[in-house]
Amino acid sequence: MSSRPSNALRLLHTSDWHIGQELHGHDRQEEHDAFLGWLLEQIGTLEIDALVVTGDIFDVANPPVTATARFYGFLRDALATHPRLQIVIVGGNHDSAARINLPGALLGRGRVHLVGQLPRCEGALDLDGLFVTLAGRGGGPAALLAAIPYCRPGDLGRGDLASLYAEVAIAAEARAVGLPVVLTGHLHVSGGDVSIDSERRIVIGGEEAEASTLFDARAAYVALGHLHRPQDVAGSTLIRYAGSPIPLSLAERDYHHSVTVVDLGDGEPRVSVLEIPRLAAFVSFPAAGAQSFEEVELALAAFDFGEPETLGRRPFVEVTVLLDRPQPGVTARVHAALEGKPVRLTRIRSIYPDAPVRDGLAGRGEALDALEPSAVFAALHAERHAAEPNQALARAFAELVIAVQSETQL
Repeated sequence: MSSRPSNALRLLHTSDWHIGQELHGHDRQEEHDAFLGWLLEQIGTLEIDALVVTGDIFDVANPPVTATARFYGFLRDALATHPRLQIVIVGGNHDSAARINLPGALLGRGRVHLVGQLPRCEGALDLDGLFVTLAGRGGGPAALLAAIPYCRPGDLGRGDLASLYAEVAIAAEARAVGLPVVLTGHLHVSGGDVSIDSERRIVIGGEEAEASTLFDARAAYVALGHLHRPQDVAGSTLIRYAGSPIPLSLAERDYHHSVTVVDLGDGEPRVSVLEIPRLAAFVSFPAAGAQSFEEVELALAAFDFGEPETLGRRPFVEVTVLLDRPQPGVTARVHAALEGKPVRLTRIRSIYPDAPVRDGLAGRGEALDALEPSAVFAALHAERHAAEPNQALARAFAELVIAVQSETQL
């Protein structure tokens, strides 16, 4: 690591921490502590120069005190244990812009840069509040970063994301003076793999997903947040979602959660991925499909869940039962089968293969809170009008959902 040239910059990109999140009533504090402790170790081991976090620091805009204490504690420890580290954090759609900006009033514009909302001065884009010059290993300028947070429709004024990123690209080229440029963003880019159970839809300017052509080829790396699966996005430059550090829904249990390490300097950027150790396992009974309760009961009795040392290490368990008709007492029987076992039950799904409405809500066998609002709306519309909602109606509903979600988080 120490053989890197003085103008080299090693950047660690992570995202979507969702501190304070609960999974079906089970808190994730121990998992978040394990991740943040691991992250601090990796910053030292890899000799990271800059940590970039691309939004959704918290799970809700008004997080519990324990969540904010965990975040501020991490900032304190990172600055204390890594004296050269620079930190750039942008807000996401789950975050309160004011809450993300808050520590900046105490820390000043030194080694920590917090951008909760698109900075403006007298209505114009405040480029001084947007750009951060990152120092390399030798202490001199090594890259220019444009810290663009999640942009709510009102943040853009009369413009759109395309015009915003175009303006930033022109300004970055003039300011960079030959340094590599890094862009950030918190949005849904077309082609990205979505986790519908936990990723809240973003609609800006009437569009849910943006094209990767937003990002100018002059950028060396585009660090994105919002989608929880780590993934590259095809485009004219390196575009990547770092993904979340832990599974935020049952649909994400097979993701390989990771952080992204980017080396910038002479030549082409080099990207590597570091997988994050998982504290708690996710187990489904049965592993795929559905079985009768008797078969599931036998599987639960025979399975060895081990002896987890702490509550946060107990596996999350999902049970799916195949039924020919609704039966009372299924939930009680599952709880009885798991009694005394060191597990955290997430949900019990009842599947009815012969239900008269197979494609609508009645035949899905899922809890309402596990369904995407747009899927519920589309299913109800189809049942009542024998047709899918048209594009304009679906878009209007998506915008309404976002407005309601924003109001409930204030």
